[in-house]
Amino acid sequence: MAASIAALKASSLPDLQAKVVGWRQKQQPDPGFKTSLTDISNQLTSGNVLDEVEGKDVYVAFRTRPPLENEFQANFATLESEDEENAEDPTRWSDKGSESHAPEKFTIFCPGVTLTSSEPGEFVAHVPGWKWSGATLMHKQFASDIAFGADADNEEVYQRTVVANGLLPLALSGGTACILAYGQTGTGKTYTMEALEHRVARDLFAVGDAVGRRLHEAEKKTFETDANMADGSENDNIFEYNVTFLELLGKRAVDLLEPVEGLPVDAQGNILRSEVPIKENKAGDFNPPLITNAFRSSEELEALIARALAYRRTSATARNATSSRSHAILTIRIKNKLLPYADEGRLILVDLAGSERYEDSKMHDKQRMDESRENNKSLMNLKDSVRAKARMADEEGFVHIPWRLNKLTMLLKPIFDVESRRATKTVIIAHVSPHIQDSVHSVNTLSYAAPFKTSPPKPRGPAPYDPADPRTWNTARTRQWLTDEFTVRARTRQIAAHKVKEKAAERRGKKLRPIDPNSPVQLLVDVDKLCPEGMTAVHFGRMYTTQFVHRCLEERNSGAEITPDVVRNMAAEVIGSLSYLLLRAKTRTRNEIMKSRKALALDAVYGAEPT
Repeated sequence: MAASIAALKASSLPDLQAKVVGWRQKQQPDPGFKTSLTDISNQLTSGNVLDEVEGKDVYVAFRTRPPLENEFQANFATLESEDEENAEDPTRWSDKGSESHAPEKFTIFCPGVTLTSSEPGEFVAHVPGWKWSGATLMHKQFASDIAFGADADNEEVYQRTVVANGLLPLALSGGTACILAYGQTGTGKTYTMEALEHRVARDLFAVGDAVGRRLHEAEKKTFETDANMADGSENDNIFEYNVTFLELLGKRAVDLLEPVEGLPVDAQGNILRSEVPIKENKAGDFNPPLITNAFRSSEELEALIARALAYRRTSATARNATSSRSHAILTIRIKNKLLPYADEGRLILVDLAGSERYEDSKMHDKQRMDESRENNKSLMNLKDSVRAKARMADEEGFVHIPWRLNKLTMLLKPIFDVESRRATKTVIIAHVSPHIQDSVHSVNTLSYAAPFKTSPPKPRGPAPYDPADPRTWNTARTRQWLTDEFTVRARTRQIAAHKVKEKAAERRGKKLRPIDPNSPVQLLVDVDKLCPEGMTAVHFGRMYTTQFVHRCLEERNSGAEITPDVVRNMAAEVIGSLSYLLLRAKTRTRNEIMKSRKALALDAVYGAEPT
């Protein structure tokens, strides 16, 4: 295919353009998107901001940009010639070296991709070829969850990927949300990602206030607290925000928020920052020693993002004068002050280095070539990891995720770790060039991203009951487990309160009667309302911690004399215990599958063991 592109003559562009136009005229019109932007944008600040957004763990989007001004003259202006050698030497067409008789340059735009469906998304790549009879054209289809044409702006991309998938509420609820921008250098992925980063910064506090308001309204209704708890203002600010910004250049990681005063500069004018080690700690996490900046407003976050991006490493290629030479990883950590022991949420935005072919990087020096090679290795490992993550929707099989093979995927462990108790969602936006001259690279990009798209898991019949596996519990068993969990914690709280009273009585010279271990305790929540008929442990396992806490606040027993803090902490402990049981059950299933596979492999080689 590459050879056919190299042999493509400028004189073939009008013919190819006519073929593409003729093909487009035979296609059905794009039906457009299923949901209006107004309905999507209302999700952020509506009263249902804590409701779980249904969808897949991995969401794939395609995007192409319009051809830019002067792009033809810069990249695609070609001479009509019999071969490339003549095209590179205009004097071959002149008399005595004069260029007055040189052929006219062709600046015809021939589209290389066509948007055939916005939702579900579908791009068709037009791949030119060459035969003795002239130019040929193939059409290759690629499917995604959503697709954006050249007329879509960054606001629409933000609304239909970040907002529609509930990434901000997920991060604010203790989950991990990730956005990956991938594509050939010069296709606009950095343009998209920088816009998304600033757009997230502007909406983050508004969504955080909406979540805080929802929790405070539940407390006010249940505990009859002061009206100021639900009227907005500063009481709705229940989150602490921190941000880090890491640049991964080849194998070398640096901190983009490190102060630049006094740092050395190389011959190209790039600041030489100290390398940041990426190692796994005793808890199994990868937390590089980066400078963590707390921020309290959208303006502060946008200023930090702009400061970091100003120092990101770029380099000129044959396709882009300011091509991204590194992976830029922006991580926003969110801590809920009302749930100090709950996991912190994470919002990870990754602008991946531009993928390159040899033609794009043949003018690089050895250092740049080494960086390109490492970037391509990390992108391939990321592809394998994301594809494995997408296949995990089928819980009946075991899928190995090779995230330990590269520093990039190590840093993204929160979205790949199968033993993580956090809810995760990943949005991948694949960018392609609109030009037919880039169709080979567009096919590679779409082939890279399209397999990430998977169908939601098919409904299965009821599994055999297993008391140790919450996935097999019915409503009655789920209610019983919730009752036992809340009873144990209520009893623990009762004993602790009794010990305090005993010590106070001893100081007065008195002695209290011990607590009867068989005496009933009053539960903090109404379990029957918390778990209505038809609801099971699986439904609770899909909830974010903040969602479960909110339900417990709403279904609190009116007779219980407790404070909101007690309900919040107890609810967080209960949902944590349920998540742990679900994780153990899934791990046990995976281990059994792996053991059965090993046994089958050994039997196939050595034969079955004698009985």
